Amino acid sequence: MSAHEQLIAYLATLFTLALVFAIAIVAAAMVPELLGKAEVFGLGTITGGLIGILRIPTQRAPAASTDSGDINVTTPKE
Repeated sequence: MSAHEQLIAYLATLFTLALVFAIAIVAAAMVPELLGKAEVFGLGTITGGLIGILRIPTQRAPAASTDSGDINVTTPKE
C-alpha cells in the first residue's frame, strides 16, 4: 500500500469514527435517557478504533540499495 493510499485509509477511518461519535452525541442530546448507555452507540468500539489507527504500521525504508542490478549474496562454507 502506498503512502497516499495509507493516508486516504487513515482519514476515511478517522472521519467515520468521528461521525459515529457525533451521531451518538446528537442522539444523547435529543434523548437524555440514552446518556448512561454508551455501549448502545459503540463508543468503546470507537475508542478501540482510534487506538487501532494510532498503531497503523508505517512503511519502512529498505535496509540497503544498489546502484546497478541484482546482488547475489553467498554465505561462506565452513
